[in-house]
Amino acid sequence: MTLRWRIALILAALAFFVGLLAGFASYFTTASQISSGIDATLQSRATAVNVAGSGNLGRGGHGHDGTDNATSSGPDVNGCPSAGSFQPASAAQLVAADGTVTGCIEGGVVLSLSAEDRGALSANATLVQTVSVDGERYRVLSTPWHDGGTLQIARSLAESDALLSRLRLQLLAVIAVAMALAAALGWAVATRLARPITRLRDETHRIATTLDLSAPVDIAGSGEVGDLAESFSTMIEAVAHSQEQQRRLVSDASHEMRTPLTSLRSNAELLAQIDRLPPHERQEVADDVLEDVDELTTLLAELVDLASDLTNAEPAEDLSLGDIARAVADRAERRSERPVSVVDDGSTVRGRPRQLERALGNLVDNAIKYSPADTPVEIEVAQNTASVRDRGRGIPPDDLDRVFDRFYRAVDVRTEPGSGLGLAIVQEIVRSHQGTVFARNRPDGGAELGFTLSAPNP
Repeated sequence: MTLRWRIALILAALAFFVGLLAGFASYFTTASQISSGIDATLQSRATAVNVAGSGNLGRGGHGHDGTDNATSSGPDVNGCPSAGSFQPASAAQLVAADGTVTGCIEGGVVLSLSAEDRGALSANATLVQTVSVDGERYRVLSTPWHDGGTLQIARSLAESDALLSRLRLQLLAVIAVAMALAAALGWAVATRLARPITRLRDETHRIATTLDLSAPVDIAGSGEVGDLAESFSTMIEAVAHSQEQQRRLVSDASHEMRTPLTSLRSNAELLAQIDRLPPHERQEVADDVLEDVDELTTLLAELVDLASDLTNAEPAEDLSLGDIARAVADRAERRSERPVSVVDDGSTVRGRPRQLERALGNLVDNAIKYSPADTPVEIEVAQNTASVRDRGRGIPPDDLDRVFDRFYRAVDVRTEPGSGLGLAIVQEIVRSHQGTVFARNRPDGGAELGFTLSAPNP
């Protein structure tokens, strides 16, 4: 079911329940008021004729024997008050103590009065009931009359029932119209709300089909829909940026691989004629081949690290940068036989140990590579910052902002072994930890490279 239909049906259902509650309240309030009005009228008529007819019961007359009742304003010959005094009642009768019934309104229906009703009447003085006579409903008031008799006044409920029936139909019609209007309003609102979502869906389908991330995503909206459209645009820009980085990585990698592959091919051609080479040249060719293979192996390993998303391979935890620095220094000393010192202020950061150890290790390897063999390498940890210092020739000022770029190598070191990816890996790891990298020259000679991370949450 679409969003339009859902919103339309929800509003229609809401209108139905609200209308139903309002209709019930209106109907029962009206029915109660009509019933109270009829009861009040019957009570006022009964009180008036009871006072006016006091002492006149038993003056003669007959009940339903066919003779005419008196038409004067006072009591008629049968002891009944005049028919006009009962208006707007539709039936009235006197029931004597011996059960004799005397009709007071010509053509009125005969009402019943059971022994139980007489008992209730004597206890409550007035009894109001709804009875059915010949299929028609009447509201009947019974009240004590003189000499132990009972006066009964009845009013037909046909008019009020018809009124309530029309009211029910009108309320149902109002509810139906309200549901239709609510559904139409819901459909219109949903259509307006869904328009940017529909455009967003179409844009997603276009991108998934064409893989074209260059076209701008212009989807206007407000509120949550606008936020969704903005988030989608941001996501597309990030994907496009990542795609561009991958494309540049592949291009740079192919360029960097060209040199060792060309050298490897040349050496392979020489190996094909190894019988013609002097013994000392054979060893040189074999050494060159092994060196080219090592360079390609290192390059491919670093490319995999850059292309793979390893940031979530291990959980982040609170850790000591000094402990990581000491582990990196011990390993570097064993491998290079160079002294690597560590100064630690006890800084604690939030990060992934293996990733940060790799980043700091790359910085130390870079310092060992570009500094004299008889000079030390220093690691300083202070205020969530790890700095690696060497005593080499430093970094040309024009290259300071580019040393962490992929495959970038300064002009004066391009002839030396290396892929230009070590520092790029450092930047990727630090960026995944929401940190920053830096590179600067030391005033007394050498370079200082490092990174700064945020402290763990308290």
